[in-house]
Amino acid sequence: MTDVDRLRDLLRGTKRAGATPTRAAATPAVDLDAFAAALGGAVEEGPAGPCPVVRWWCGGEAGDAPYGHRLQDASRTISAEGLRVLCGRGDEGEPPRSDPDPRAGLVFFDLETTGLGGGSGTVAFVVGFGCFVGDRFHVWQFVLSSFANERRLLAAVTAAVAGAHTLVTFNGKSFDVPFMEMRWLYQRLETPLPALRHVDLLHPARRLWGPETGGLGALEDRVLGFRRAGDVPGFEIPARYFEYLRSGDPRPLRGVLHHNQLDLVSLGVLTGMACDLLDRGAPASRSAHQSLGLGRLYERGGRESDAPACYERAVALTSGARRMMEFDALGTRAEALYRLALGCRRQRSHGDAARYWQALIDLGRRPAGMFEREALRALAVHHEHRLKDPDRALVYARRAYAVEYTVGRRRDVQRRLTRLEGRLADDPGLARSSPGGPLAPHYSLD
Repeated sequence: MTDVDRLRDLLRGTKRAGATPTRAAATPAVDLDAFAAALGGAVEEGPAGPCPVVRWWCGGEAGDAPYGHRLQDASRTISAEGLRVLCGRGDEGEPPRSDPDPRAGLVFFDLETTGLGGGSGTVAFVVGFGCFVGDRFHVWQFVLSSFANERRLLAAVTAAVAGAHTLVTFNGKSFDVPFMEMRWLYQRLETPLPALRHVDLLHPARRLWGPETGGLGALEDRVLGFRRAGDVPGFEIPARYFEYLRSGDPRPLRGVLHHNQLDLVSLGVLTGMACDLLDRGAPASRSAHQSLGLGRLYERGGRESDAPACYERAVALTSGARRMMEFDALGTRAEALYRLALGCRRQRSHGDAARYWQALIDLGRRPAGMFEREALRALAVHHEHRLKDPDRALVYARRAYAVEYTVGRRRDVQRRLTRLEGRLADDPGLARSSPGGPLAPHYSLD
């Protein structure tokens, strides 16, 4: 029997009809008990039939290396309010059932698939879940022994999330959840995931710890302080599963399972750290970027009143940034000033908003970047309509016209310029300074 024939048999999960009674053909395609035992797991009965499951514990008597005290800390700092803010306003889904422990019904979710391209031929061969049990972290993984058993695996996954109310993933909104929903639809099964509240930690993590952190591995290195030794690279994971299908030996999948286990535990630890930052607020932030990200999470999570303190802290932490080598800090300062100005404008505190707009412009063209156009436009409006100073409004409007590049916005600024120039031409006494004179009193935020 050729390798292609053997692979076809494994995908079907049955012996090839009409095969010669050789030793290879007479052996069952997949022995579930042997498959599970080789991976350190066991066969567990599911709604649609038996399914191989691998269970693993981290923390407690089993030890919490390589996470140290962070695992136990995370088990204590998971909070209902922190999870609510991480979900974001409008993305909360069904509210969780009342429970004094916010970890009850909270599950962490991660997949290992045969590829990233999607399509009917791409499947999830490891579906991993994790949860906090006291100060320990429990991981259980459903493993696909053959493509023919996918329906059993999906039914077991549906049962596993039946008691959950919140799902935590890393890039799950873009990949894991849509991918699994496609597999349920392909098997004509009802998907249980839309009923769950979903926390995708990818964007909150980048806001709190920097966009350059990348994936979970980089976050472990930068935030958790450890680097995986002997880990299976992500690009190698599909090849290991196809190698198992060719050889029938599941032992190379052990490294894939350990990779998935660490992903889930790291996801749990980072979620606890994010909740802790959200619960402690602006004073807990350690950098200007983290302060800015914390404020943005508060705004997105419906706690707008807590955001200004974070932006003020970001401004304070960048008060000494003056050199081009600190361009990133100046960019953070610019966005913090921009968001403070927007918040003041929403509260109709126009004087405070003008102070922040001016401080934003004082940073200079490059750090102010995309925020400069809005600042100049807002200051032109403020001086024309509130301070009744058309001369200074004209200076701001001219600068706004010089940096606008969209046709519609340039047309709006041109109308303002025409109106202000007409007023000043009709009544020269309105002019108190030349167009090239000082723009406004200097506002210092340092």
